[in-house]
Amino acid sequence: MSSTTLTLAPWDAVIVLKEDGSFETSLPQIQGDHIPENVMLGAALAFALSNEDLCSLIRENFERECAAESAANTR
Repeated sequence: MSSTTLTLAPWDAVIVLKEDGSFETSLPQIQGDHIPENVMLGAALAFALSNEDLCSLIRENFERECAAESAANTR
């Protein structure tokens, strides 16, 4: 697989999920009290990915939602 280059704006937040199960984040350095919503969500998702219990809950919920949607589409 080839490499991909992403161009990020100063306030962009990114999580890269690697094939080996690891991940990398790029979050802007925040100074002051205002934290943009995308940065807060990126930080929360990175925390969830590093927390085995939260990561399992996210996966289980996703699988349930996909199964329910799949069942609804076959009717």
